[in-house]
Amino acid sequence: MPRAEPPAVPTVAVIGGGPAGLMAAEQLLAAGVGVDLYDTMPSLGRKLLLAGIGGLNITHAEAKPAFLARYE
Repeated sequence: MPRAEPPAVPTVAVIGGGPAGLMAAEQLLAAGVGVDLYDTMPSLGRKLLLAGIGGLNITHAEAKPAFLARYE
């Protein structure tokens, strides 16, 4: 039996369609990686929708080297 060829584009499963899962999916897609996004809820990003404008801060303004240094 012939071997199946690996997919041309690697695909990653992201579990959870909340803010972190959506951000991870966006970063993976930007890097050229395929994404399969899974969530138990019927709609994605529900917390973002419920928070409204300015109600949920998911950004971090600290410089990346300083941020990473805290976790070494």
